[in-house]
Amino acid sequence: MNALNFFGGIAIVIGAAFLFFVGPQLILVPTAQTQVTALFSNEAFVVGDVWERPMQLDEGAVVNGTLAVSSALTGEASEISMLVVDDANYQKWMAHGSPTYALQKDIPNGQSFSLTVPRSGVYHFIFDNTSSPVKKKVNMTVDLRSQVVVSLPDERVRYLAYGLLVIGFLVTAVGILRKTEVPWA
Repeated sequence: MNALNFFGGIAIVIGAAFLFFVGPQLILVPTAQTQVTALFSNEAFVVGDVWERPMQLDEGAVVNGTLAVSSALTGEASEISMLVVDDANYQKWMAHGSPTYALQKDIPNGQSFSLTVPRSGVYHFIFDNTSSPVKKKVNMTVDLRSQVVVSLPDERVRYLAYGLLVIGFLVTAVGILRKTEVPWA
């Protein structure tokens, strides 16, 4: 048995085992993932003239939603005007000025809408029914999709560990099978 090869192989195997089990937790890779958050989940409400709800949104987030709109009296399918404005433009809208809308759309029953948030801030979801004498029943489902960066373990380190394990076992086997040279013999 050659002690230098044997103990060198054992050291390589121990290092590879450490790299196999601990390496992925030590080396993290930033990865972008899409996070989906429900803003409104089948929320039902009745709109007489105006219904408004403020919401904090981040830049670049995508807001997707579907509305079911019907007459509150008859239950027949109907439509309603949907507005989405930031806080500054909401103040203009309240003062009957000329706001800039992030979304302005007449939405019939069952139609979907989508909006990419231009900049971070408070946005107001407004349902304007002032053009109709009939109250509207709205059932709304809205979700928010945003990109978040998460750090995940790097699994590629294990491939290096596999290689080192093979090399360590080979060096250990050579150390066991190789005869020790005696320099004085």
